[in-house]
Amino acid sequence: MQEIGTVISVKDRAVIVEVSRKEACSTCGRCGGRLSLGGDTMIVEAVKTGNPKPGDLVVLELPDADYLRLSFLVYMLPLLSLGLGYAGGWFLGSFLGNASVWAAVFAAGGLVGCFAWLRSYDAASRKAGKYMPVARPLDD
Repeated sequence: MQEIGTVISVKDRAVIVEVSRKEACSTCGRCGGRLSLGGDTMIVEAVKTGNPKPGDLVVLELPDADYLRLSFLVYMLPLLSLGLGYAGGWFLGSFLGNASVWAAVFAAGGLVGCFAWLRSYDAASRKAGKYMPVARPLDD
């Protein structure tokens, strides 16, 4: 996944980049981007490579492995948690009676537990700088 943006400011190991907001980016937010005042651009913090200066054009890249891993975490893990919770609740409910009630309770619990874990994982990965896009000079 690649986007072209303009460097706004430079930090020690990161750069602040302004990129055009795409429709696909409107609800994701994983890059840590925030909308600018106009609403048609996003401000993104990225790991810098090279020696960019404010005003330079850079390419923001998210490695394919990270993109696939994040897609799995966001889309598949909640479905797996829901399914495993349902199956576990159905199995337990077959012994206790009311299998469908137990299945629904465990499915909801699996989904809520998954989202709670994802929220804490997201906070920890942001703090560690994991899954940040990489900014490389446009002419490379």
